[in-house]
Amino acid sequence: MSNKSEEVYYCPLLQTKIELGLCLDINYERKKLFKIGILEELGKSTDYTNEKCEKCPHNPFRQ
Repeated sequence: MSNKSEEVYYCPLLQTKIELGLCLDINYERKKLFKIGILEELGKSTDYTNEKCEKCPHNPFRQ
């Protein structure tokens, strides 16, 4: 069995490297698809998060 670690990206919102799972949690909540409470936990507003995430080259919702 392989021990593959999760993908890690630089997050402009948090200004650090984060795992893909956290990125998805942030994006699902900012898009109002799920209420996880992650933005409140991180102390980030939805507007500020949208501004940073929309510009991110790793945005999982970018089309």
